[in-house]
Amino acid sequence: MQQVAIITGAGNGIGAAAAKLLAQHGVRVAVLDVHEEKAQLVAQAISQAGGQALSIRCDVGQRAQVEEAIQLVESHFGDITILVNNAGVGGPFHRVDEVSDEEWDWIMNTNLKSVFLFCRNLLPKMKERNYGRIVNIASIQGLLGSAHSSTYVASKHGMIGYTKTIAAEWGEHGITCNAICPGYVDTAMGVRPEDISDYMNRVIAKSPVKRVAQPVEIAQMIDHLVGPHSGYINGTSITMDGGISSHIGITDQLS
Repeated sequence: MQQVAIITGAGNGIGAAAAKLLAQHGVRVAVLDVHEEKAQLVAQAISQAGGQALSIRCDVGQRAQVEEAIQLVESHFGDITILVNNAGVGGPFHRVDEVSDEEWDWIMNTNLKSVFLFCRNLLPKMKERNYGRIVNIASIQGLLGSAHSSTYVASKHGMIGYTKTIAAEWGEHGITCNAICPGYVDTAMGVRPEDISDYMNRVIAKSPVKRVAQPVEIAQMIDHLVGPHSGYINGTSITMDGGISSHIGITDQLS
């Protein structure tokens, strides 16, 4: 079976690394991002390396754009067998009482509603073929609390709960759904150096492995979970944080 993947937020960071790695392994990849130029660059790099890729501009929180993107991928590559819900935004650091309606909607639409929109459209089609692989990129903040990040934390907790529910509902149809919970990753959103002075040094100091993750490391786990031999991994949340959450809370780490 020819594998076809949609990866959201694939214009850079984890999404771009996953798109390139899956393409290396023969997967036809749809690179979705709200920033069209970034998606195009990733797709071009994949094509130049001998892979097959399609770039699509998509605001993943908008139903019409999600449905149009799915139709484009199906017409270009055929049936979609892999979905990686990677698109996400962190938003500014705010206390709960400082969060505006607009900020809440923006983060929730991008991080959580997008997962619902893509899954609602693709799950029935995956059921028809009795096969599907879904990977949701959550966060260790989906397992813990974190001061001044309430909306982001809520969205990632919701993503993990949604992951478990999909696994329970659709596993009998050959569909698996898992979440990956990265800690600090070497991406613009992952380390947010503009928000807190000396942020990176403080993160590294509290990490048992004394570094942040590289996007390709998360991509390698995605590649494993969407592979043909991962059918018994279902409904789990895999923590990839270098051991930070094993001994210290997120809030403590920022102090």
